[in-house]
Amino acid sequence: MFDFVQNNSVAIKVILGAVALTFVGFGVSSYSSITDDPYLAKVDGTKIYKKDLDRALEGQPADAATRQAALDNLIRQDLLLTDAKHAGLVASTDQVRRAIAAIPALQENGQFSASRYKDFLQARYMTPEAFEAQIAREVLLQGQISTFVAGQFVSHTQVDSLAKLLGEQRTVQVAVLQPQSVAADLKLDDATLKAYYNANAKRFRAPEAIKLQYVMLSQAALADTISVSDAEAQKFFNEHSADFGKEERRVSHILLTVPQNATAAQKAQIKTQAEAILKQVRANPAKFVEIAKARSQDPGSAANGGDLGFFGRGVMVKQFDDVAFNMKPGQISEVVETQFGYHILKLDDVKTPDFATAKDAVINRLKQTKAGALFRQQADQLNELAYQNGDSLQALVDKLKLKPETSDWLSRGKASSNPRLANPKVLDAAFSDDVLKKKHNSEPIDIGNNTLLVVRIAEHQPEHQLTLDEVKPQVRNELIARDGAKLVEKRGQTALAELQKGGSPVLAWSAAHQVSRNNLAGLPLSDARSVFSLSGAKLPAYAGVKHDNGDYIIYRVNAVTAAPAPSGAERAQLNNALGEVSANAQLSAYLQTLREEYKVTMPRQAQAVDQQ
Repeated sequence: MFDFVQNNSVAIKVILGAVALTFVGFGVSSYSSITDDPYLAKVDGTKIYKKDLDRALEGQPADAATRQAALDNLIRQDLLLTDAKHAGLVASTDQVRRAIAAIPALQENGQFSASRYKDFLQARYMTPEAFEAQIAREVLLQGQISTFVAGQFVSHTQVDSLAKLLGEQRTVQVAVLQPQSVAADLKLDDATLKAYYNANAKRFRAPEAIKLQYVMLSQAALADTISVSDAEAQKFFNEHSADFGKEERRVSHILLTVPQNATAAQKAQIKTQAEAILKQVRANPAKFVEIAKARSQDPGSAANGGDLGFFGRGVMVKQFDDVAFNMKPGQISEVVETQFGYHILKLDDVKTPDFATAKDAVINRLKQTKAGALFRQQADQLNELAYQNGDSLQALVDKLKLKPETSDWLSRGKASSNPRLANPKVLDAAFSDDVLKKKHNSEPIDIGNNTLLVVRIAEHQPEHQLTLDEVKPQVRNELIARDGAKLVEKRGQTALAELQKGGSPVLAWSAAHQVSRNNLAGLPLSDARSVFSLSGAKLPAYAGVKHDNGDYIIYRVNAVTAAPAPSGAERAQLNNALGEVSANAQLSAYLQTLREEYKVTMPRQAQAVDQQ
């Protein structure tokens, strides 16, 4: 019934942006303290740099408003972290470990997976230490806002009022008056078209345009022409096997954790327990899984018999890593101490890369290596031939076997739909004096990905005034849109007034359908305000709305159905939504207080939001 609440509730995350209350975002890294770049903002001494903003946006292009909103979110987060720091709050190692183990993306069958963790870090080029620091930051942020998320009081009266508003249904019909429908009633003779054309002549000009002839030299295309034999690939793999995968080890472990504030006596007692377990598993290695399930205190692996999956060097902490990569399959280690406690390791399996698995990658590497050398050689030839034969591309076609192509019409400042020509450097070169006026070949243009273009002008069309005959359909449509909108608004208002007086003007009404504040059924929000502002005391009731596209819409409300009593689950949902609104307001006020308490400076704010 109240899907609207679920989909549109005002959430804490609106205030904090990328803060992940459920640890799924990972969009913001710890801010850099060593950089030569001027900072974008500073919160009580903590600086936010452009690369921090880029991380928050996950490297996606964004307009100035989006970048400014992201920067504001980073400032809010740093205000909360600054307040936590001044209060002496820190995220404990155990909190961080539990948070990481609870991340769904790092779990397999509901349990923490070391191999998924490794893949996750590798895909983001992160070290475990950097990721743990990031999670510690998010744990602190969660702690700072948790008091606002829970404990909000909402009265029964508030819930009842919201339920009545959201659940009320209105049966409506719609009549749409469009400018095109009154075209026959508008003055659109030649004199009117000419007058409009003359008054707006500057808008009816064709920009300067060119067609290009061009050739492309691409390393990727060269690679496609290269063959690699199986023998050559095998030889290369034998010599460079480490480049195509690293040794991975599958380890199971039993962990006895040590509290952060444990005394020396407590640590010694836990170590003694670990040594006793070690004797058990060495006496009966087949029971390692059973013992791990019963005794291990690692929440991520205990249920799987201690299995951590396959991982490579550097994924685990150093003490653990050093032991794991010096064991033999089936071997059980001594008790190993790390920052997490005392471990007992068993090496289950060792996986090394093989040629069959890596063959495609090996062949691709060889092709790219050979193509790279050939590309560099031909790039030098391309540069020389383009210059020495500046009045034609034929020499490049004949000697480098490149295919000449011709573009569509291109104009200044308008990116081409052809991805090869979309790079701004192409148009800059094409409209340069040397290419446009002197009719020379361009120098090779680097468009990225080891791809070079040489262009020359095939056709040139100067900017010129379009005749009325060329733009007459456009002029006519603009007049219909302008004058038709005025006419349908006038007629719509007249019809609306007649309907409100009880009249029956001729209108094309749609079929009746039901709408509610909870389900607008495609009704624009501005129109919905008009529909729901009508009193249900006297029906039918009517409202008129003018749209930006010139349409005039008349709504007829035929019936109003009161909301049914909400179920217990729906009341709980509404209660949560109202509580969230209250929490949002309180958190906003708290953040404003922090901004007044801690100095925030933004020396490069304008540049930050304008950079794309």
